[in-house]
Amino acid sequence: MRLVQPCGNMVRRRQRRATKRFGVFLVVAALIVMGIFFLLHAFPLDIGKAADTPDHSRIMTGQAQQALQKLEENPSLPATGGADTGMLPEGKDGSKEDGYLVLVNWDRPITSERPNHLVALSDVLSDAVTLEDSDGYINKTAGEAAHQMFLAAQNEGVGRYVINGAYRSVAYQSQLWQAQLKENPAYGREPFTNPVRAMPGNASEHSTGLAIDILSVDHDTADDEYGNTHEGKWLSENAWKFGFILRYPEDKEQITGVVYEPWHYRYVGKQAAKEIYESGLCLEEYLRS
Repeated sequence: MRLVQPCGNMVRRRQRRATKRFGVFLVVAALIVMGIFFLLHAFPLDIGKAADTPDHSRIMTGQAQQALQKLEENPSLPATGGADTGMLPEGKDGSKEDGYLVLVNWDRPITSERPNHLVALSDVLSDAVTLEDSDGYINKTAGEAAHQMFLAAQNEGVGRYVINGAYRSVAYQSQLWQAQLKENPAYGREPFTNPVRAMPGNASEHSTGLAIDILSVDHDTADDEYGNTHEGKWLSENAWKFGFILRYPEDKEQITGVVYEPWHYRYVGKQAAKEIYESGLCLEEYLRS
């Protein structure tokens, strides 16, 4: 059988159709690639972070969940007044001393900036106490007041005290919080019914430099029993004279959301400390009164 060769025009038409189809394919492929690129940038996937960091908002409910969501959405919100800048806020009557009444808790986050007016613990306390961290820091006024307090205790034959901690950065406090969540993902779910010991990074008042954890050489474990020791009792009865309050009392856990901590003291100034001590209020209640 004799084969009939297609004419030149037919060959050229076929070539043009093939070229057109290939061009359409290239356009469609380019659009698909561009679409994928846009989606990846508009909705980034952070698989590693999702695997390593618990999502607080999914495991918490009620008031605590709302508070934590507020902290996470606004990590740079200043605490009441602005302790992050070193400018201590005014208190109820605007006095200078009331400036040390800055409130940091579940509902009052602090920024991640390092506060001003910090001094080394070794510069203000080393001759009066034992320091677990000689490189630690504390607010200057609070440190000087604590120094007078520990010297007074020595004169009464009380001590020797141990400083377990003072200023902590938000970043370091966040590590402590994440460690608790890693051990127990439900940690802090409802702190006002099940109080916690560790706070989220920007909800800890240690970041102000005004808080100090005080133990003793004879009892260097942070537990409830410390409150029954000679040193623990002396502090609870006398710290107010030097401007310090027991920040997390045993009967105020449902208000503070923090367990009873007989070792955790907070500088608020002498007048406020006296009023808080005599009234039996915690800091949250005092500031609302």
